[in-house]
Amino acid sequence: CAQFLRYIDWILTVPLMCVEFYLILRAVGAKQILLWKMIGYSLIMLIFGYLGETVFRSQSVLFGVLSTVGYVGIVYEAWFGSAKKLAVNSNDPKLLGAIKALGWFVLAGWAIYPSLRR
Repeated sequence: CAQFLRYIDWILTVPLMCVEFYLILRAVGAKQILLWKMIGYSLIMLIFGYLGETVFRSQSVLFGVLSTVGYVGIVYEAWFGSAKKLAVNSNDPKLLGAIKALGWFVLAGWAIYPSLRR
């Protein structure tokens, strides 16, 4: 039951974080493809993570690796991908700072969260 409630929380908050990346960057030319790519990554992360924790527990390592693909996709977009490039090309230090802060939040915050819940 705890996993179910945790994933209910994540299915709301994780895609919202991805929407936040898009909304911040929309003013400097972000296309909707960035939004859908980030949401896609978040769904990969959440669906495979949930399945590995609940349905396919004996294959949790495989599902953990698959879930990590989504996480790495989001981190890549924030640190090196189109989200980062749009922020850099904007020449707006506040925008670049906001994307950098979101990138750190995803990288550090999401990386340590699974170990904190045990």
